[in-house]
Amino acid sequence: MTTPHIPLLELSGTPYEIGHAHGSCLKTEIRAFAETITNVHHVNNPWLNIKHEELSTFSMLNIGHLERFSPDFVQEMQGIADGADIDFEAVVLLNSFLELEDLRAPALGGALLANRLWGCTTFNIPGKDGREGRPVLGQTYDMERYYRDFLCLLRIKPNSGPEMLIVTLAGIIGLAGQNNAGICAVINKIVAPDARPGVIYPFIMRSILGSERIGDALGKVIFSPRASGLNYQLASPKVAFCVETSASRYEILQMDGSLAHTNHYVGTTMRQFETPNWLSHGGSMVRKQVADEFLHSNRGKLDSEFLQQLSRDHTNFPRCICAHGFKDDPAEVAFETIFALIMDPIEHHMDLCIGNPCQNQYVRHSLPAKQPDSKN
Repeated sequence: MTTPHIPLLELSGTPYEIGHAHGSCLKTEIRAFAETITNVHHVNNPWLNIKHEELSTFSMLNIGHLERFSPDFVQEMQGIADGADIDFEAVVLLNSFLELEDLRAPALGGALLANRLWGCTTFNIPGKDGREGRPVLGQTYDMERYYRDFLCLLRIKPNSGPEMLIVTLAGIIGLAGQNNAGICAVINKIVAPDARPGVIYPFIMRSILGSERIGDALGKVIFSPRASGLNYQLASPKVAFCVETSASRYEILQMDGSLAHTNHYVGTTMRQFETPNWLSHGGSMVRKQVADEFLHSNRGKLDSEFLQQLSRDHTNFPRCICAHGFKDDPAEVAFETIFALIMDPIEHHMDLCIGNPCQNQYVRHSLPAKQPDSKN
């Protein structure tokens, strides 16, 4: 197996300073990302004839919601833009990349998304199912292979709040990760027909990871004026949550033990809101069944090493947990696992694999333990 490397950025300071350092360090990657992102949407859905200006206009519809939700993250995006010497609107567009899935068929949610798409598999193991009573959270993150070229790892130490370890794409403030207050978060994309201008996923993810308490993190998911639907899996040393959302609705799934999630709604409330036919195949259902069976049959043994085995599963290849594009697909449409991660909310470490876990090794990254607040 190989060990691909991605940039690791050590960022600290004010939100603007964090963003500016991000933009400066990854200027080449961010500019390349911004210059090519429209082509991905065009290649996947050429009949829509999507123009860059349309994508930018759509993304900027969210800006008022973003400014109200977190002026700090808006300042961080401005810092990224200034550091990379690109327009602020281009950074907003990059950070709206997952919401743009809902625009590929305007007014139809994801009803006309390309049939090559499948998606991520997440797995949430509470302490009672983990090895030695330890909770674990992880996922395979699946996108078009194109996105893999822009992966990076951010270690962020803000002026206030917990330190964070975040996997993301150049110019985007966060995809998945953990903090040293013991909170971890991953996601699955789900498409409901109520997408609207609102708060985009990277803002919600960063708000989760900026939380000191799991209840506050959960609140950021369920009470935010979301722009679109996602499933959020959250873990902490004591409790865990799986929350299905659309833009305007949510359902907290019952967790009697370990729980896997893929790219379709399973909650009794949310199932009725899924966009009809946005998944043109049953791969999401296969991945969930395979993952749930693995988790249930290995209760008490589940740790990073065990879950790495799950992340390499090829049932229903290539639409499998370790996702692979179809042979000869170009990078813009080849849907693959671009990274996988497994996190420990107690020890604050992340095992990260770049690319397909069946081909590449996991590498451990750690956060320092959070220091207790000083008392006056």
